[in-house]
Amino acid sequence: MKTLLLIITTLGYALGTVQAQGSETVEAKFRGKPIIQMTLNNKKTWVLLDTGSEFTVLDTGAQKKYGFHTSSSSTDRFNISGLNSTNNKLMSTSQATFKYGQVKLKGPSYAFDLSTVVKSIQQRTGKKISAIVGTHMMRNHGFVIDMSTGTASIKVKTKKKKEDRKIELEEIIIAKNANSKR
Repeated sequence: MKTLLLIITTLGYALGTVQAQGSETVEAKFRGKPIIQMTLNNKKTWVLLDTGSEFTVLDTGAQKKYGFHTSSSSTDRFNISGLNSTNNKLMSTSQATFKYGQVKLKGPSYAFDLSTVVKSIQQRTGKKISAIVGTHMMRNHGFVIDMSTGTASIKVKTKKKKEDRKIELEEIIIAKNANSKR
């Protein structure tokens, strides 16, 4: 009996102090191009997930609506090829927070005039994007883009609630009691 009490006490302490983790999946459906809804500074927006782009780039035309800030950079590392030019100067951004579901996405973001891309995508899909999310940010969060099912997802680690740990402890106690009666 003392051994059982010691095991239960130790287990109860461990379950009360260790944050057990589970996981859940945040998933969005898309048609054709991987354009999904996220929030930018707590406002809903459409973004294009682009595995061909290393950087996450916000449209400077959306700056006022979403309240992010831009500043120019004098370094060459912010010059990229593409977007109809060989020398595109990206601007640094600040106060730009992306969320996918309830997950705050981490990674640098930059700004550029994406108006021609935004217009082209809107004409073909009816969705007005405000950003292109690049591989750096997607890799940070383990994005999976499945073109065959038209889904974009990430797995999110979740902490178990105290009530869940309490139920598990009660189940363990019941199982121990059942075993000790045998």
